Amino acid sequence: MSNSNQLRDLPSPVPPDTTAVARGCSVQPPGKVRRFLRKVKDGVTKIPHSNLKDSASSNPNIEVQDASSGVEQGADPQSALRDATQAAQLTKPLSARVTSAASTTKNAPADLEAAYNVENTYLRSLKIFDSVIGPLADVHPYAKMVLGLLSYASKIVLAQTDRDQAMLRLLEKLGQVYDYMMQDSTLHGIPSMQSIIGRIVQQTLECSQFIKDYSTTKNFWHRLGKNVISETDNTTQQYINVLDELMQSFRDQVTHDVEIFVYRTGKTLDLSGMTYAEGAGLDTGKQCLPGTRTEIITEITDWVNSTGDDIQRVLWLSGPAGKGKSAIAHTIANWFNDVGGLGSCYCFDHQRDADRRHEKIFSTIAHDLADRDPEMRRALAEAVKDASSLKTTADIVQQWDKLLMKPLGKPSGSIVRPVVIVIDALDESGGVETRLRLLQILAGKLGVQRITKLPANFRIIVTSRPLRDIEAELSGAQHIRRMSMDDISSATAERDIRTYVSKQLEGVSHFGDREFITLAEKADGLFEWARLACRYIKEPILGSSPMACFDAVVSRDPAERSMLLYEMFHLILTQIMHKPTSTSFQHPQKLRSTALASFHSVMGQILGTAEPIPLVSLNAMRHHFPDKRDRYEVEVVVKGLGPLLSGTTDSSTPIRPLHASFRDFLTDRECSGEFFVDVSKVQRDLAFASLRVMEHGLSFNICNLKSSYLPNSEDSGLRGQIEKCIPPDLSYACRFWPVHVQATNFDPELAKEIKSFFDHQRLLYWIEVLGIIKALSGAVPALPLIAKWLKVSTWLLSVGLHTQLQLQGHAGYEDASSAAMDVQRFIQVFGGMILHSTPHLYVSALPFSPVNSALSRTFSARFPNSLRLASGRDINWTAVQTVIRGHTNGVSSVSFSPDGTRIATGSWDCTVRLWDAGTGQSVGKPLEGHTGPVASVSFSPDGTRIVSGSADNTVRLWDVTTWQPVGEPLLGHTDWVRSVAFSPNGTRIVTGSLDYTVRLWNAATRQPIGEPLWGHTNCVNSVSFSPDETRIVSGSSDKTVRLWEVATGQPAGEPLEGHTSSVLSVSFSADGTRIASASDILDGTVRLWDAVTGKPVCEPLLGHTRCVKSVSFSPDGSRIVTGSDDETVRLWDVATGKPVGEPLLGHTSWVCSVSFSPDGTRIATGSMDCTVRLWDAGTSQPVGEPSQGLTKSITSVSLSPDGTRIATGSEDGTVRLLDAATGQPVGEPLLGHTAWVTSISFSPDGTRIATCSDDMTVRLWDSGKGQLVGEPLLGHTGGVRSVSFSPNGTRIASGSADMTVRMWDARTGQPVGEPLLGHTGGVRSVSFSPNGTHIASGSDDMTVRMWDARTGQPVGEPLLGHTGGVESVSFSPDGTRIVSGSFDKTVRLWDVGTGRPVGEPLKGHTDWVYSVSFSPDGTRIVSGSEDITVRLWDAATGQPIGQPLWGHTSGVRSVSFSRDGTRIISRSWDRTVRVWYGAIGKSLQDHAEEDCSASSPHGSCISHPTAAVPTPNTVNDDFISFSSNSTHALRDTTELLAGTAHDDRRSTFTFLRDDGWMMGPNRRHLFWVPPASREVFRYNPWTTLVIPRGGLELDLSRMAHGTRWQHCYEE
Repeated sequence: MSNSNQLRDLPSPVPPDTTAVARGCSVQPPGKVRRFLRKVKDGVTKIPHSNLKDSASSNPNIEVQDASSGVEQGADPQSALRDATQAAQLTKPLSARVTSAASTTKNAPADLEAAYNVENTYLRSLKIFDSVIGPLADVHPYAKMVLGLLSYASKIVLAQTDRDQAMLRLLEKLGQVYDYMMQDSTLHGIPSMQSIIGRIVQQTLECSQFIKDYSTTKNFWHRLGKNVISETDNTTQQYINVLDELMQSFRDQVTHDVEIFVYRTGKTLDLSGMTYAEGAGLDTGKQCLPGTRTEIITEITDWVNSTGDDIQRVLWLSGPAGKGKSAIAHTIANWFNDVGGLGSCYCFDHQRDADRRHEKIFSTIAHDLADRDPEMRRALAEAVKDASSLKTTADIVQQWDKLLMKPLGKPSGSIVRPVVIVIDALDESGGVETRLRLLQILAGKLGVQRITKLPANFRIIVTSRPLRDIEAELSGAQHIRRMSMDDISSATAERDIRTYVSKQLEGVSHFGDREFITLAEKADGLFEWARLACRYIKEPILGSSPMACFDAVVSRDPAERSMLLYEMFHLILTQIMHKPTSTSFQHPQKLRSTALASFHSVMGQILGTAEPIPLVSLNAMRHHFPDKRDRYEVEVVVKGLGPLLSGTTDSSTPIRPLHASFRDFLTDRECSGEFFVDVSKVQRDLAFASLRVMEHGLSFNICNLKSSYLPNSEDSGLRGQIEKCIPPDLSYACRFWPVHVQATNFDPELAKEIKSFFDHQRLLYWIEVLGIIKALSGAVPALPLIAKWLKVSTWLLSVGLHTQLQLQGHAGYEDASSAAMDVQRFIQVFGGMILHSTPHLYVSALPFSPVNSALSRTFSARFPNSLRLASGRDINWTAVQTVIRGHTNGVSSVSFSPDGTRIATGSWDCTVRLWDAGTGQSVGKPLEGHTGPVASVSFSPDGTRIVSGSADNTVRLWDVTTWQPVGEPLLGHTDWVRSVAFSPNGTRIVTGSLDYTVRLWNAATRQPIGEPLWGHTNCVNSVSFSPDETRIVSGSSDKTVRLWEVATGQPAGEPLEGHTSSVLSVSFSADGTRIASASDILDGTVRLWDAVTGKPVCEPLLGHTRCVKSVSFSPDGSRIVTGSDDETVRLWDVATGKPVGEPLLGHTSWVCSVSFSPDGTRIATGSMDCTVRLWDAGTSQPVGEPSQGLTKSITSVSLSPDGTRIATGSEDGTVRLLDAATGQPVGEPLLGHTAWVTSISFSPDGTRIATCSDDMTVRLWDSGKGQLVGEPLLGHTGGVRSVSFSPNGTRIASGSADMTVRMWDARTGQPVGEPLLGHTGGVRSVSFSPNGTHIASGSDDMTVRMWDARTGQPVGEPLLGHTGGVESVSFSPDGTRIVSGSFDKTVRLWDVGTGRPVGEPLKGHTDWVYSVSFSPDGTRIVSGSEDITVRLWDAATGQPIGQPLWGHTSGVRSVSFSRDGTRIISRSWDRTVRVWYGAIGKSLQDHAEEDCSASSPHGSCISHPTAAVPTPNTVNDDFISFSSNSTHALRDTTELLAGTAHDDRRSTFTFLRDDGWMMGPNRRHLFWVPPASREVFRYNPWTTLVIPRGGLELDLSRMAHGTRWQHCYEE
């Protein structure tokens, strides 16, 4: 080892933010440093020299530019000088007895002041260096270390007082060095030129040491009779020459062999004969690859450079074998060796046990320190001079005390820099006994000088595996800092290993990013594995290749790569288990057998768990093992396995094998021998333990969720509650009990435990926990497997394989099996909602579950204070399970992942998205990159990638895990890519395009395979591989289906012809024998073809009414699913070609894509309505009771004057009378009209009904008998659009498409006078004035006209203003105004006297206004529109009143008020009639009032029996109900409505959202409605009745909600 480095005479570390600022600075290096120095100069030069000591009062600011962040900070010269002095005072001598360097530096300020001229001329750069490097040092760990050491050197120089003229040349050169080091180019070049920069630092430190010792050296020269000036000149010139050579080498970027010049006084002392461990020193080949492990290296170097009495002296870096501890230690050692700061590096090696390195450690370290520091060498020589036996002693206690601590404790005036000692691989220092005393020395537990007595600048770095004995001795020592490799994040480790692998395999043919990433992932943070793998690949065995070796290394077959680490594992385990040998302590065989049994059991538990769990959880699980003998603490085994397991140092850190290969080793009986672990044996134990952990740990509202109004994400304390209330063992048990059950052979006792679980309400608590911890999706695929496992019991019973004893007490588990499937359906439907707001598991999900659901039958009674479904509850589970929303445009393609857990979708919004197939929740972020609509998506067979084709003419590959593109887009198509698919083995991709071609691509290289496949004469819309990958099928707009040979790219036979329009979709059956194709609107059929002969298999499948966009086979090939532009999804039986069940309804636009799940139980569909729907592929049971009442669209409606009946007209020409209270039909339909009934009106006395129709007739009916009165009223020559009785009931007015208005005698049915002529377009609406003297009419000619009801003559000019046809007119109650609604989307008011508009048009509707009506008091107007809303207006101001009334799902054709004005009746194209609360901000109490038909041509009065509503607020806006029964209203609404204005609290409700939530004020979640129920949920807070009845109505009278939600449960 070199003896050319002096150690003791260098400065100790100082804080990196310490600043020393020189006055009058004029240094101006380039870049950021120059800008900084300019600011320093400007600030400093303002301070008069004579006032330097007193300048604190003036305190001028110096702006310091932070080079890394750009943030400026102020500083003043006096404080900078004070900080520099303080830094110098912080330095410590090598000797522990000299505790301060105050004697050297206490007069520094005065000395610096006195030596101002010298400083200003030569030391300016040194003075400002700290101010510069503080912000610049955070660039690279090596650069940071270098700049820090240069700072130390500057402190030495600045603190010296003895500077005569002979030293000025050297000071000038040092100034040039520091100027150079502060240049941008130099700073940036430090990491890449470590060798040269290290020598510059060393030489600079040597210069500073010479300057520091100059006074002593001069005295030495005087004693020798030498010429001091000559000696100084010669010495300084040698320093200058070396610095010049080194800086030139740095500028040239060339490493020259420049010898560091070191001046030493005195003689070199001989230490020969001292024991020294050869080969135990620094190994530069073990360093980390540049750019890796930067975070932990920086942290350690910061610790080395830190100062203060409380700094821990020892750093213990622990971690499993192969993690890279030694590489980190050797990197740091090498860096400090470069700059002269390494004291010693001592490495243990189990392969060198024969060297007995554990007996030579401190003698070697002492020798290394002596080689680096003359004073240490003198002290060590003095120690062994009279005790030569110390040179060879094997007693490490004596070595520590006599050779290390005492020499280091010799008095010295030196000021020293950091000294680093590295002890690497301490765990390889022998057995437990051999390293005991070494550990006790490090821990300070022996009766010798403790390690804390080392000089303060010493730092010891120890690395080891976390062996139990090492942990026991070092843990708890206050002077030892613990760092663990386990603390390095997996992402950081994988990044570093990827860098390492890419460097190691650089230049190996066919290796690129994909292989490097794969190896990094497989390494699992283990650098040693990566090193061995790279070596294995680079040096393939004879007959192999690097790629073959790569495949073997990353193969899942452990036999192909096991031996790389197995020898290491076996060696470590043998050492841990203390296997008897001829020379070691002989454990009794029985004890060894016991130890092995414990090892097998505990490792079985660790390996058998589905994910690593911490020590405390391993114990918690084991305490529930069925065999009481296994219920022991696992610490004794786990602590001993520290070298092979991560996470053993902390009881809360998950314990796992250090690498997957360790598991492979243990589970390979042949390789592991006595250490073999049979994981299957522990599965039963883990299943029992999981179920029992849940039994004891689960409870209702386990995390004390605050309010049902909040989503989980807004519960601020939820995360803390999860950590507090759901321990890791309970979390684990909830997530993985199904896994362990499935891995266990059927067991009656275990089945009994499962049955008990499904019979108890903890089943719901289990779902609750899964919702809170966001783990519900995992239960969806697991539960069917539990059901299947339980069905084994039924089979065993049937064949008599159970013993009689086993059969006692449980005669099968059919109910539990059915319950498992029921819970799966429950989660599929409600999972997304439960994840969003878990209280609604009980508040919403349980009440909405079907009547026949096992969950509902078993547990509903336990939760009586939830909402209840008064009507419309499903009997069985519906076909639709989930509606997924997220795309902002139509969904063009859907695809299940191979394991069925994910769904990929492509959309016209140009994105690809991933969804959780179990809950419908989005997974990750949208995959963005396409610049056009995404037409097709498909998963790779391994589920790791997605391929997409787009209208941007490109194909893209995506990584499912990172959501990033894989490489560049695949270019080649010249038009839309309409279809993409992976080959069954994932190596190829096929694409079809509007450019008429089919293309094949290599999935790995993303390059085309061969030429495009030509043959189609029009767009290729769909492509698919055959299951055996030998053929491709394509469908085209040329009306044909084609088959292609994959190998040759040639057509396979003739085109399949038969479709009469474009073929939009094709699909192979799973066995490859059938092809299904779907065609465009002119054809609209699905066809089945024989894949071998190309002949049709059966007649076309007919049923869809528009084009069929997508077709897909079920996995078993027995069914086909199709999606169509008719908005339906259909299932077909392949064998018969017949439909299976009814069409699946729900989409509101074209169904573009359909796909079966891999298990065939579910169907995913994508639609232009922007949604994805998930359906149960097997549902065939009736879902619920049929809706009562009408089955055809209601085209007109009117109320009887007494409010007891409603008359409706339908599109089928029928008229019905309904009970206004119940919505039930009264009598038989009134038949006679042969076309749509367009308008209905009751006579004022309610005995007659007038109807009109597109059949050009008006009819009168006896409302009591339900019979036609007389003959039809004939005369109109076009469809009759409107009828109205006069206020006295003697006349009927009708308006027709024939542009006329007619009057009829209500008694005789005869025309009264001539038709009223004047309109130039069809008449849409007629209405009598309240006094019966006038008739108003509205027409397609965009005018309103008034007529004299007695003479039939026009009154005044037409009322002009509308810009579209006038659909509805109505008089105000006082007859002074007319209101009209128009296709121009506006409502207008007119003055009857003048014929002029009253005010501006009433605007708000976004589509045609079909109907308008005044309230009985004339203060309000109601309007109905094609925009599916009902609106209220202030008749005086024309302003909207409240929010629009939402509820109808199609255009609102008719609206009118009840006589008391508290109700509004509307009818819509959605086939419903709704009665609304009409008095916003007023009383909502029921009234039975008289007829108010005069205010509307359609009749407008409805009444309900008065009922006492048992709520506190039945007569105001606090009344919240979603039912026709007022007793079903929500009880206490105070909390729900808190903070809202009292005048219209209902208007603050969000109507049922697309996602199913009904929200109150401030987005308070009141309840959630599942997708199937939304279709029939017609009530909202404004609705009092919906006809026809039978839809969903809710009883909220007992519902616990808000902060009281937990009261839904009664024990």
